[in-house]
Amino acid sequence: MKNLIRLLPIVLIAGCNFSSSDSDLIANDIDLNQVLDVTVETIYAFEGNHPELTGTQDSDPDGAFLQFSEDLAVNYNAATPAIYEGKQIGVIPQEDASLIAFDDTNGNANYDEGEDALYLIEVDGENSRVIATSRSGAVNDSRISGTGLLTGMLIGSMLSRQRASGANPASKKTQTAKQARSRAGSGSHSRGK
Repeated sequence: MKNLIRLLPIVLIAGCNFSSSDSDLIANDIDLNQVLDVTVETIYAFEGNHPELTGTQDSDPDGAFLQFSEDLAVNYNAATPAIYEGKQIGVIPQEDASLIAFDDTNGNANYDEGEDALYLIEVDGENSRVIATSRSGAVNDSRISGTGLLTGMLIGSMLSRQRASGANPASKKTQTAKQARSRAGSGSHSRGK
C-alpha cells in the first residue's frame, strides 16, 4: 500500500494526460493486437517468472501489481517488431488497476510531465478479457482464461481496485481508430462525445 501512496501523484498526472483531443490523433496508430499479445503473454508468464511472490500468506497484491507493470514495460520494449518504433515505453499503474503505457522520453521509468500517454490497458473480469485503448480512441480486446494462483491473485486485486474506483471496463466496445475519429467529430452527444 505504501508503494501505491507514493505513486498517487504520478497516477494523477497520468490520468490528466490520457486524452483524445484532435491534437493527440496520430496517423500511424500503435498496433493494439501486438500490445494485447504481449500483455496476455506477460499475464500468463507472470507467476512462473516470480515464484518468490507465491505460496506465502503475506503475498502483497500491491507489490505484485507493481512488479507486473515493470514486467510489462520490459516486454513491451523487447517486442519484435517494436511496438513504438525507436522509443522507450514506460508503464504506470493507476488507482483503478488500469495501466498507462507512455513514451518514456528520458528512460527513467517515471511518467514525467510532457511525456505522452500511448495506450491504456484494462482487465474486464466480467467478460474475461484484456482491453487496450489507444490515445486516438481505438479499442481492442483479447480473451484470457485460466491462470495460476499468483496471476489469479493479481487479476483479483486489479478487479477489486476497479470496483472500489467505480471503473467499468465491461462497457467498452471494440472500435478502430477511424471509427473513434469519425465518432469524435460527429457532434453527436448521444454517442459518447
